[in-house]
Amino acid sequence: MLGFLGMGLLIGSLRTPETIRWNRYPRILPGSRAYTALPLHRVGGFTGILSADSTAVPDSAGTLSRYPIELEQVVSVDGQQSGTAAGHVLVWIRGGSMLFRGQEVTVSAGLAESNQPGRFAYTCWAEADRLSGGGFPGRIDALRAGVFAEIQSRVQRLDPSVAALLQALLLGRREELEISLYERFRRSGSLHLLALSGLHLGILYLLLCLLLGFLRDRRLRKLTAGALLLGYVFLIGWRPSLERAALMILIAAAGFTLDREIQPLNLLGLAAAFLLLARPHYAFDLSFQLSFLSLAAIILLSPFLYRLWRSCLPAFVGWPLSVSLSAQVGTAPLVLYHFGAIYPVGVAAAILLIPLVTVFLAGGILFVGSSFLPISLGAASLSALIGEGLSLVYRSIALCLNLFSRPRGVYVSWKPVYWLFLGILLVPLAIEIRMQRRIPSC
Repeated sequence: MLGFLGMGLLIGSLRTPETIRWNRYPRILPGSRAYTALPLHRVGGFTGILSADSTAVPDSAGTLSRYPIELEQVVSVDGQQSGTAAGHVLVWIRGGSMLFRGQEVTVSAGLAESNQPGRFAYTCWAEADRLSGGGFPGRIDALRAGVFAEIQSRVQRLDPSVAALLQALLLGRREELEISLYERFRRSGSLHLLALSGLHLGILYLLLCLLLGFLRDRRLRKLTAGALLLGYVFLIGWRPSLERAALMILIAAAGFTLDREIQPLNLLGLAAAFLLLARPHYAFDLSFQLSFLSLAAIILLSPFLYRLWRSCLPAFVGWPLSVSLSAQVGTAPLVLYHFGAIYPVGVAAAILLIPLVTVFLAGGILFVGSSFLPISLGAASLSALIGEGLSLVYRSIALCLNLFSRPRGVYVSWKPVYWLFLGILLVPLAIEIRMQRRIPSC
């Protein structure tokens, strides 16, 4: 029932009118109130604290950076007046530098009221020289930023193109990713592989379990790997897809420790309920919606699809094909609504790209780990060997992207067409749910 409760919360959030804003309910959601001591048309600058790491996306006009800031003070255009402020503002800057959560920020630009649902009450577009980062009021945030920068510097020892892709897959940083490579990921329907998600955490969790093989107790090994996984998520930054995956993995590890039966749909629903209770604005976050819809479709739809072609396809092809097609069909309604295009070739591309990305990411983790080893243990030669392997895998990924980015996508300008895909999706889901109910429980 928890699974269906979570799906109900998610579907209900999608039906919420877009005029609803969290800052209109300060009594229900403490800390959501937004105000400025000066009228918005008189605001010429503001200061605040970054509520999350800045993110960046490469495009044809240059890298576009995104800074979520919690307001503290505003300054008038003439600089003669200032006052307190509260609320969240989303700042967009083309070509901005990377800043970390908890860092003080000063922006010399005006504010505008946001017309989008969610937690951001204000929005701001500014030039790169209009934003400056300061210090960290908290020691933990400063320590985290230092560790992140150290790991990033070690990744940059690789070939620039290899390092750029590894930073995107391991650290979630896309600033240095080539625009041509980013576009090939998009046109091949594989852009989701660049977004840190359950795939990346799953790879890291399995690698941690292997490295912790010296722990004889399987329960202790799984719990330790889960705790280290939380440390990774804290280092990278809290994001909806990572929080969902980490929460599900930790609940599953706890269930295994307590000898409880684990139901994936219940785990998904429980994760959705927890995250929406803790961070209600996630209901309007596209990453949150896509993450849960794709996994729900995989859980419910992939077994149905696999049974259709298991007689003619081997399992090592049938299952990846079922999972890839389920994820794309499950997210098609939202993708069509927001972007107006889908890339069916991504179903076939995932069969080759997911294993290659898995090997590349695992090799990248080993490279970073080996860079911390003493030189006396042969760290330099080991790192060089792993680097050569990563370059080879990178060329294989680029070759696959060149192949799968050639077919054209399906472009739709009529937004209500997503209801058609949703109706098509509900038919096999209903069949699968009915079949699962017929399975007798032990």
